[in-house]
Amino acid sequence: MKKLLLFITILLVSVITTACINNLAIQELNNKAETYMNNGDTETAICRLKSSLDLDDEIYQTHYNLAVAYNNVGEYEKSIEEAKKVLELNPEFYDAYYTMAVSKEALTYKIADKIPDENGNIPELTMEEISQFNSSAQDTIDTYNEYLVKKINAEETEQINNKINELNAKIKNYTQIYDNNKAQIDNQVVQELENTETSTQQPAE
Repeated sequence: MKKLLLFITILLVSVITTACINNLAIQELNNKAETYMNNGDTETAICRLKSSLDLDDEIYQTHYNLAVAYNNVGEYEKSIEEAKKVLELNPEFYDAYYTMAVSKEALTYKIADKIPDENGNIPELTMEEISQFNSSAQDTIDTYNEYLVKKINAEETEQINNKINELNAKIKNYTQIYDNNKAQIDNQVVQELENTETSTQQPAE
């Protein structure tokens, strides 16, 4: 599975603070984090951002940058949590919905990302996995739509709509597979019950 960030760019935001000792330190930590991110050293950037939050965890820009950093290293659950904190601190910072949706999309496709067996065949999803995929995909779609509703004329609108269409198509496909499998299982259960009833009704010799 290709990394989503090859197709989606999430930008860091600057932290603007008033001039006091703590805030200057926060500004410096965030600036260093941005430099590390730009140089591809995301792990060090995460350390700097976490140190910044130790000084003040009420700055939504720092949480947002940490969400972006976590997304870059594939820690999608943590990215989502940081994006939620952003919206708690600043409900109008709509880019957090976008970052959250990107992370949710990555987690969704991880459910369907199967490792081929020794013959190179990719195992089919179980019914439980299909249910998980569809639920996660719908949650991702809802989050993308939330972003599009709140951020009118977003630059990523066309790209996001393409992703939504792709997810909807996969939900439809997996739902059909799920329904077919369920119908087979139900028929099997009915057949087994009928066989059991037939055997119990036969007279004893």
